[in-house]
Amino acid sequence: MTRKEFLIFMGGVGASALACSTDALAETPSTFRAKRAVTEYIGELDEAPEAVFPLLCPVREYEWLDGWKSKMVYSNSGFAEEDCIFTTPLEPGVWNTDHYEPPKRIAFTVVSSEQVNRICLTLERTASGGTRLKWQRIFTSLNEAGNAKIDAWKTDTDRLLTHAIGFFLKTGKMAH
Repeated sequence: MTRKEFLIFMGGVGASALACSTDALAETPSTFRAKRAVTEYIGELDEAPEAVFPLLCPVREYEWLDGWKSKMVYSNSGFAEEDCIFTTPLEPGVWNTDHYEPPKRIAFTVVSSEQVNRICLTLERTASGGTRLKWQRIFTSLNEAGNAKIDAWKTDTDRLLTHAIGFFLKTGKMAH
């Protein structure tokens, strides 16, 4: 199957996220060296994992994440679940929920034209009954643009996301 046939087969669902530029396709192993980076951030929330975990969903994120946009491609329940697939322009690409273990762990693989990212969120109950939320991201670039994104990544994003979840759980409102 050619790339064009594949994109037609995909019927436009995520096709723009998967479409690689001519320049990216022209890169050869001798001219391009993929980067991989692993980052971790651990934050703490006062609420129990059972309260935090349901918010780690492309549908529920509309409740607590200002500016969030997503399009559900496939889900039996309409919410996050194993093999749920969705897209988002905020981190352009096709997202697959490859691990779903409430209220302990959820993991996504995000495929874009620039990178393949694995995002693993682990929730652990603290001694006080709250949640230790660990964000682990594994970035692998597919081209020079992906390398540049890896170089620019800051774990502050995960700190801000953790804060936004905590603020929502305390107030019922989005943090702005």
